[in-house]
Amino acid sequence: MEKTKCPICGKGKLRREVGEFRAQFEDDSGEKREVVVRDISKNVCDVCGEFILDQESEDRISSAQRSAMGLLSAGEIAAFRKSLGKRQEEMSDLLGLGKKTWCRWESNDHFQSESLDRYVRLLIENPTNIVLLERMKRGATIEAAGKLTVEVATFTLLTGDDSLREMEDAFTEQLCAGELHMVEELRA
Repeated sequence: MEKTKCPICGKGKLRREVGEFRAQFEDDSGEKREVVVRDISKNVCDVCGEFILDQESEDRISSAQRSAMGLLSAGEIAAFRKSLGKRQEEMSDLLGLGKKTWCRWESNDHFQSESLDRYVRLLIENPTNIVLLERMKRGATIEAAGKLTVEVATFTLLTGDDSLREMEDAFTEQLCAGELHMVEELRA
């Protein structure tokens, strides 16, 4: 098998190596971290020493960096979006992100910031907030005091299921505590 010419220096030949990959990076808080990933495949130039990673190796390294930072993985982000039945662009739009941002998170091209990771985790933990975001996007109103008012639909319990009653009670507690605000007139 013929060795490929190095695309960086144009002089050397690439040889395949499998080994440990080490990298240092700085997270959002400025803390330096180190990532070590074993069994990484790379093509190394025998003249300039530069190396080229294949897509699988890049994905494994990115996953290790996300993990070291405590961020949701690309797979977890994709699974959440799919559970909502949304396209990538729809998620970006709903969350007020750039048009391709969600797509880049899912494809491991970019990492979400720690603050956006927390935002997404809150949505995963309590998906009813997706409904609130959709309503806000469609046109929430702003009261004179500057509080966001979201129109909330009424619902009827279909069964005497205790878990539904618990959700209703939790919603009422949030509303009474001022964590949610309703418009005075609800549409049927």
